[in-house]
Amino acid sequence: MGLTMTDFLRPPIIPLPVLDCFRQAEKVLLLCHYNPDGDAIGASVGLAAAIRARGRKADLHLVGAYSDNLAYLLAGMKATDGLADPGSYDLLVLLDCHSFDRLGDDGPRLAAFLETYGPNPPLAVIDHHLTAAGETAGPTWLLDETASSTGELVFYLLKALGWTLPPQSVEALLAAIASDTGFFSQTNATAGALAAAAELTAAGGRLEAIKQRLKMSRPPRCLRLLGRVLNSLSLHYGNRLAVMEVTGDMLALTGAAMVDTEDFVELGRTIDGVVMSALIKDQGPGAIKISLRSREPADVAALAALFGGGGHRQAAAYTDLEAVNAAGAKARLLSAAERFL
Repeated sequence: MGLTMTDFLRPPIIPLPVLDCFRQAEKVLLLCHYNPDGDAIGASVGLAAAIRARGRKADLHLVGAYSDNLAYLLAGMKATDGLADPGSYDLLVLLDCHSFDRLGDDGPRLAAFLETYGPNPPLAVIDHHLTAAGETAGPTWLLDETASSTGELVFYLLKALGWTLPPQSVEALLAAIASDTGFFSQTNATAGALAAAAELTAAGGRLEAIKQRLKMSRPPRCLRLLGRVLNSLSLHYGNRLAVMEVTGDMLALTGAAMVDTEDFVELGRTIDGVVMSALIKDQGPGAIKISLRSREPADVAALAALFGGGGHRQAAAYTDLEAVNAAGAKARLLSAAERFL
């Protein structure tokens, strides 16, 4: 007997407590990590629009900067960067992260608020990132490290709930999945991700329009900055590691912002022979972020973990709290990276 689609496609199992909290909640606050990316914003908007379509309240709390290209997904959404009274909601949802440390300055306040509820806080978590050693998922966590994206998990959650997806959810969730899979070009473009994308496309999702918005509508400042970043390229360990840098001077000279660099690290990975690419984003001492990408067998999540960061095997990041400038961060990266190549 030949193989069928079901032999390859096994949608995530949605825990019953997760389903119950979304069935019961009338006022929902959705939060995602600091400096949200396409998956975080797409998943948040997709879920919020579906909740609102059922006549319920759903607000977004977005902290930090995000690419101008993502703003169109937020049309008609109530999104704030100032934390409202969390007690005015009956459910808080953490998307694309599962640690309050990722929420910036609001994290401690939210953690303290939820602690007042004891062992059963009004919190749901939807995420696809690796958990830290010793970290335990709660009963209302939808956590699947094999999922391509948080957008994929939200899609399967809404499908399990039997909710109809409004057009804004369709577009946002398809953007989320496409964004985190490199428009279905990476190893996390699994059967589950492709099946979700197929259903969203059949429901009216416009992948070409999303690509135009997210990948082909860059302002001129991005290209000016990219030229300077590419000039910083250096290769190491037999051309297996590519390193580039972004500095404050580069931003000032081009009029760009750090959010304009979101995809730059990918370019290092396109060089023949490179298995790991790093982009050092120098925002001053204690705030130097290193974005990492890799090809198999390099595991950049393991490398990032050495510095307190995390992510996935082929996409991870960390903040170097000890380096005082890009040169120092690069030296520390080079000393740690060789055994992962």
